[in-house]
Amino acid sequence: MKTAINLLPPVYRRQRLVRRRAIQWSAVLLVTLSAIGVAGWYKGHEFHALQRQLAAVARAGQPAQAMLREITTMRAQIDKLRQYQTIAQELERQRQVLALLGAVSQAARRTAGRLRVVDCRVDDLQATEVGGNPGDGMVHPGTVTLVGVALDSPTVAEFHDGLIRSGRFADVKLIKSNERNQLGPELFDYEVRCEL
Repeated sequence: MKTAINLLPPVYRRQRLVRRRAIQWSAVLLVTLSAIGVAGWYKGHEFHALQRQLAAVARAGQPAQAMLREITTMRAQIDKLRQYQTIAQELERQRQVLALLGAVSQAARRTAGRLRVVDCRVDDLQATEVGGNPGDGMVHPGTVTLVGVALDSPTVAEFHDGLIRSGRFADVKLIKSNERNQLGPELFDYEVRCEL
C-alpha cells in the first residue's frame, strides 16, 4: 500500500533521477581515481626509495669497482712482467759469443805472435740438453774448436794454458799438435776443443 503520492512533474523527477545517478557515478569515479592516484603515488614513492638505495649501493660499491679495475690492471702488468722475466732469464742463460772470442784472442795474444788461429768453429753454443726427450737432465755442452798454426809445441801448450786460465770454458782439450812436413821453417798444426 502506498503512503505517499509523488505529485512532482515527470521532467523534474527525471532531473532528480539523473542528478542522483550522476552523483553516484561521480562518487564511484572519484573513489576509483583516488585509488589509482594513491596507488600511483605509492609506486612512485617506492621507485624513488629504490633509486636512493641503488644510488647508495653504487656509491658504496665505487671503491670496490675502482679496486677491481686496479687489480685487473695489475694482473695485466704482472703478465707483461712475467713475459719480460721469461725473456730476461732466457737471455741470462745464453752464452755470449764475444766473451768467448775475447778469451781466445787474449790467450793467442799472450803467445807474442808465435801462434795464429786459422779456423774457429762454434757448435751448439746455446745447447743445454741432449736427446729427443727434453728434461732428461743430460747436460750437452757446446764446443768451440780452434784450429791453427804455431811456431813450436811449447807455444801451443802456452795457448792451451791461457784458455784454461780464462775461466770461460769447462774443459779444454788439445786434440792434436803435429809438426808439418814441409820445407822451410818448422810449423806445428794444432787443434784445441773447448767445452762450454
